[in-house]
Amino acid sequence: MKRTGSVTLVVCLLFGSLARAEPPSGFDEWLETERARAGVPGVSIAVVSDFEVKWAATSGLADVARGTPVTTDTLFQAASVSKPAAALALMIALARHGLDVEDEVDAVLDRFPPFGAARPWRLANPYPGKVSVRMLLSHTGGTNAFHYSGYRYAYGAVPPHPIDPLPSLANELFGEPPANTPTVAVDRPPGRTWIYSPAGYTVLQAMLTGLEGKPFAAAMDDLLLRPLGLTADTFEQPVSPAHAARLATPYVAKDVPLADGARVFVASASGGWTTTPTGVATVLIAVQKALAGTPQGEITPDIARAMMVRQPGATPEGQCFSTAQPGKEACRTSWGLGFDVNLTKTFEHEPDGSPTGTWFGHSGFNSGYLTLAVASKTGGKGAVIMANIAPEDMAGDVPQWPFMMKVAKRIAEAEGW
Repeated sequence: MKRTGSVTLVVCLLFGSLARAEPPSGFDEWLETERARAGVPGVSIAVVSDFEVKWAATSGLADVARGTPVTTDTLFQAASVSKPAAALALMIALARHGLDVEDEVDAVLDRFPPFGAARPWRLANPYPGKVSVRMLLSHTGGTNAFHYSGYRYAYGAVPPHPIDPLPSLANELFGEPPANTPTVAVDRPPGRTWIYSPAGYTVLQAMLTGLEGKPFAAAMDDLLLRPLGLTADTFEQPVSPAHAARLATPYVAKDVPLADGARVFVASASGGWTTTPTGVATVLIAVQKALAGTPQGEITPDIARAMMVRQPGATPEGQCFSTAQPGKEACRTSWGLGFDVNLTKTFEHEPDGSPTGTWFGHSGFNSGYLTLAVASKTGGKGAVIMANIAPEDMAGDVPQWPFMMKVAKRIAEAEGW
């Protein structure tokens, strides 16, 4: 292990392949300067080249008050980058049962009731036409678009305990106390419009528990994490004391920790993956290898390619994606199944009228945590950036996002993508 200033360079072991490369000359000093300038407490990075982690770097502190440095073992909440991981696991489960993404959501739930369900739950849809699994995976199913803010939990207490009462998954679906969110339902015609809907992934979380006959975190362990060697990762919420000890303290502004610490997300498919940049990169690499024609266990080329198909539909009027080209927007749906599939190497969108982007990925924003993950559809390149700062209001602007984008662009330049 080599240290340069407050930047730690590491040797990464991935799929049995030893990656010894260090960041390009000057990158660590640049990262330290930009991190401090942006007021970001800590950041951790993994860079993928030729289908393996080429190098990783960290800068800053996992906990400012204790002076604890970020290392590549430091855990972060992946936030919404949990969604494509959950989508990938669901695709595997559907294949196991001979099901298809075109199947109706309620039909699958009727056949495979959510694990431990005391009563049936169906997706309320007042509009004509079915809601398919494909629609929920691609945010075109018409489910309501509220955000999950999570629940307060005293990880530092002895013993750790909830501060807010924790709902069950059923409580979240029905929108009943102690859940702090409304009933998950369809509130616009399904299949027409892309509107980002974390609630749709709560339905998929419930579906996965029924398909696998076990709690969601256990299903994710069996379907995705353990097969990829990610034994230190978890979708369990709240996390265990061992995971909590390695979790970076979340901050809402420079030197201002999130009151009561990391939030608990019962809707774990939407934001409950606890991992490292190398953990996220491991999943991206598995998809990349499958896209290239080499199955990765149950992640088959058919599954990977299906996830990359850009789905039909449009964004709501006035809510187009910005692009790198001034005056041009992306108003068509940008999502495949789980992933945004219309990206450039610098995590920007290709405008309408251009070919669909050659990169895929996802961003994540929980109170106190940010994640950016981007990967090439061919060639095995990519980057994952995680930081322990973001506003508590998860529906507003993110002042630290320009820093994340700046790091992504610097990596692309340094790697010659």
